Amino acid sequence: MERGRSPITQQLRVAARKKKRRKNISLVIGIIVGLELCLHQMACHTMSVHALMRPQCVVQHHSRCAFLGRQQQFASKWGSSRIRNHHSKLMFIQPINSNWKPINKYNNICFHTRHHSTTITRLQADLSTINESNWQSFSNELEETLELPSISVPAKHIHWLLSNKDSPIKSFLAHTMDEFEGIHPKIKVVRNLDQDDDDDQVRKRILLSSAELIPDDTFQLLQEKYHARKEDTFNICIPHHQQPVTRILSKILPEEAQPPPSSYEQVGHVVHVNLKAQHVGYGKLIGSILLDRLQPTTKTVVNKLGEVGGPFRTYQMGLLAGEDDYFVHVVEHGVSLYFDLRKVYWCTRLEGERTYMLKNEFQPNQIIADAFCGCGAQLIRAASKKGCRVVANDLNPDAVEYCKESARKNGIDVSPGNFDVQCGDAREFIMNLGMRMSESSSTTPSSDTTINASKLPHHLLLNFPLDSPSFLNALRWWPSGEVMDPPPRIHVYTFARGDDERTEAEVAIDMVADGLLPEGGYSIASKFRGDYLNELGCNVEAREIRDAAPGKLVICVSFSASRTLLRRMQGDFFD
Repeated sequence: MERGRSPITQQLRVAARKKKRRKNISLVIGIIVGLELCLHQMACHTMSVHALMRPQCVVQHHSRCAFLGRQQQFASKWGSSRIRNHHSKLMFIQPINSNWKPINKYNNICFHTRHHSTTITRLQADLSTINESNWQSFSNELEETLELPSISVPAKHIHWLLSNKDSPIKSFLAHTMDEFEGIHPKIKVVRNLDQDDDDDQVRKRILLSSAELIPDDTFQLLQEKYHARKEDTFNICIPHHQQPVTRILSKILPEEAQPPPSSYEQVGHVVHVNLKAQHVGYGKLIGSILLDRLQPTTKTVVNKLGEVGGPFRTYQMGLLAGEDDYFVHVVEHGVSLYFDLRKVYWCTRLEGERTYMLKNEFQPNQIIADAFCGCGAQLIRAASKKGCRVVANDLNPDAVEYCKESARKNGIDVSPGNFDVQCGDAREFIMNLGMRMSESSSTTPSSDTTINASKLPHHLLLNFPLDSPSFLNALRWWPSGEVMDPPPRIHVYTFARGDDERTEAEVAIDMVADGLLPEGGYSIASKFRGDYLNELGCNVEAREIRDAAPGKLVICVSFSASRTLLRRMQGDFFD
């Protein structure tokens, strides 16, 4: 220990030196990687998308992350899980750099894969002449042919070599190549083999990704144990109808429209995209390619015009390709929903949240209230799967009718005693949930089989992220004279941005607290009030639901409408 310094001071100095050393090492590594990538670009004059330090290199077709040179070493440290591919109804890769520009003067795109680089050439025809009517005539030019190494083994060993996790060849199979990512249907890595008559057993060909990556000792093991032998290379042809949409668009769209659209959402038979400014002029072409590749489930392709807005949270859309039909049939976990996509709000990304609520919050035969029910996906699933009784509301009359009709088609009894959906103001709906109980609690007996005025809901959903907390003051009309066990659980969805002091969840909790019990007026922001709500028996919980924008999240704040909280809201500050 240095003389004159305390042990704590010495430990802090040592920690600071280690931190500085790590920072310097990271800086040197970044410089080395940057130089190697620059040299690589100067050598091949091709376009690539890559990242330094945090290796989030993304290729332009639907593929996994790839790393070059020393980046491949860093990948093992950080892991490739930082790249997320959407293999659900939200599709395509989102490029890391939204300002991506081609750096070469040639009509080709270089895809850097784990094993080697594959250059995919743009069409040599005049791209300005290609449109939605004639692009399919270039199908031959859109085809890709790959030459793959292969080996053969006796047919009896095929199943074990391909399916067992301890197989020495599993990581070298052809379908692990990035070139085949997004190809549908997937290629078959096992092929028949023309054999000589003197072969005493049937052999099968196995297609490999890259033969030189197989270590000598591994191939020797394959020879000795599985009687493997090398075969001639095998050509794989990938027609355009097997390729992912992004790869086709990368070949057809001109340079000013690159990179191609990165995502789309499918709702029933309708696919909608959000075209950027450079894509709008090629919207019909993009729509035609999407319609061709996504058949037979897709009949209509539209472009989203503007943002979600208006009293019913809908948006305008422009037809790009297919039929002018927007009445969709969506199946979500066995439940059928029917609605016009132009007339109601729908978000595919909330499917996971609806599933979470069913598994973790709702119990069989509970009463579920929803002040902003929309077309009723959450409620119909709760009634169908768990026998929950529903009392709901929405300001949009079309959404209310679609909700009722979908419930009927799912075999649900749509009546005021079982599945009650009304059209009106959400604040009045919340107030009436409590007022009708207060008015009739002395005359209407409680029942476990019908929804009546003497029973508050077990759960109240407020899924209007733009302004949900402002409706919470309607809870003051709920009765607080009787002990409710357990108290109703309120679930408030709201947008939130973190600040210098608070996380997004803490901001959302404070917004809910201000909606329940305003403190200091509008000029003074109240902060960190979660503990205060818990002192009132609210048992506050907050969960992140999804990203709404950079730095902006949708947060669900759940709390119990305890007797103490309701009394405070009604002006009773004495226990």
